[in-house]
Amino acid sequence: MEKKKRARGLAAQKAAKKSKIEQEPDTSNAQTVMLEQIVEEGDEIGEVVALYMSAMVKCETDDIAGALPLFRGTINESDRILRNWDAEKQQQQRPPTKFYFAYGSALYELGRLSDDEEFEPYLDAAEERLVDGLDRFDELQEADKTENMAYAHKIRVALAKIWIAKAASQVKESTSSVPDLAVKALDTLNQVLAEKDNELDTNDLVEIGAIVQSHGELYGELEKQQKFRDWAQKLLLRVVKEEPENVRALSELGLGQLSLANFWLDAADTEEQEEEQEEEQESTTLSQEEKNAQDALLKSQEYLEQVLNLSSKTNKVLPRMHADLAEVIINLSNLVSDEEQQQKLYQQAAEHIQNAKSVAQSKELEYELPEGLQLFLDEWSSSQ
Repeated sequence: MEKKKRARGLAAQKAAKKSKIEQEPDTSNAQTVMLEQIVEEGDEIGEVVALYMSAMVKCETDDIAGALPLFRGTINESDRILRNWDAEKQQQQRPPTKFYFAYGSALYELGRLSDDEEFEPYLDAAEERLVDGLDRFDELQEADKTENMAYAHKIRVALAKIWIAKAASQVKESTSSVPDLAVKALDTLNQVLAEKDNELDTNDLVEIGAIVQSHGELYGELEKQQKFRDWAQKLLLRVVKEEPENVRALSELGLGQLSLANFWLDAADTEEQEEEQEEEQESTTLSQEEKNAQDALLKSQEYLEQVLNLSSKTNKVLPRMHADLAEVIINLSNLVSDEEQQQKLYQQAAEHIQNAKSVAQSKELEYELPEGLQLFLDEWSSSQ
C-alpha cells in the first residue's frame, strides 16, 4: 500500500457553509410526532419547550433523523400558538420568554441540520424570534425577571450561535480581520458565562465550545484560528475538570486537535511541493510543520481513545467515535518512516473503519462513512 494516503479534511465536511437566498424557511413538511415527556394538559407553551428539549436529546445521540420532526413540530406548534394568541391578551402580554427561546432555537437547529435547504432564512427567522424573546423579558416586572433570567441567558447564547453562523459566510482566508459578528458573539458569550445565575449546564457549555472551535477552523491563518481555538479549549477543559468522564467534551477536545493537525499537515504539504520544485529527494526527517501535526495528532488520539473507552463501558459507542480515531491514525501513519510500523497503524485504522460500519449496522443508525475513509478501506482491503 502506498504511503502518504492522508484522509484529511473529513471533519470539515460537517462545517460546510450554506449560501444565502431570499426566501422564508419552509417547515410545512413536518410530521406528527409522539411526545414521550409528560406535559401538563392544556400547557401549550410547556409542550413547545418539551418538543424542543426532546429534539436536543436526540441530537446528543446523533439521532438526527429522530430530531428533525421534533424541531419541525416545535416550529409548527409555535406558529400556531402565535396565530391563535388571543388578540386582547396579546395587547397586554406576549408569550413567555421560554416560548421564544424554544421557537428561535428550533429554527436555528432545523436550518443547521437540513442539508437540502438553505441556512440563511432560518438564521434570520430564528434571530427575529429570539430578539422578540429578549423584548418580552424586558417587559417583565423585576420579580418575574428573576424567574425568567435563565431563559434570557439561554436566548443570548442562542443569538451568539446565530451570529457565529452568519459570520462564517463572511470569513475569507485572505481577509485581515475577524468579522464583527464573530467578535460580538464572543463578547456576548463571555458576558453570559460571567453571570453566576446563567444556569447553563455542561451540555450547553460543550455545544458552545464546539461551535466556537468549528468557527475558528474556517480561517486560513493560525493567528486568527487561535483566537477561537483557545477560547473553546479553555471552556471544554473547564467542563472536563468538573466532569472528567464527559464524553462530549473529550470528543470535542480531540477533534480540535485533529483539526489543528490538519492545518499543519496542509502547511507541510505546501512546503514539500515548494522544495520538490528545487530538488527531488526523499527525506525521513520530519519538518517542523509535520512535528507540530504529530504532536496535535497524539493529543487527539489520547482524547478520542478516552471517548471510545468510556463509551464502551456504557454501551454508548457511536460510529463516528471509531471513524474519528481512524482519521487520526491514518494521519499518524503517514508521518512514520518505518514501513512495518506504518502497516500496523494502517491495520488499526482499517479496523476502526470496519467497527464504525458495524456499530451503525448493529444499532440501526443512519450513518454515512466519510468518503475519504471508505476510499482508504477499499484500497487497504484490495492490498491485503
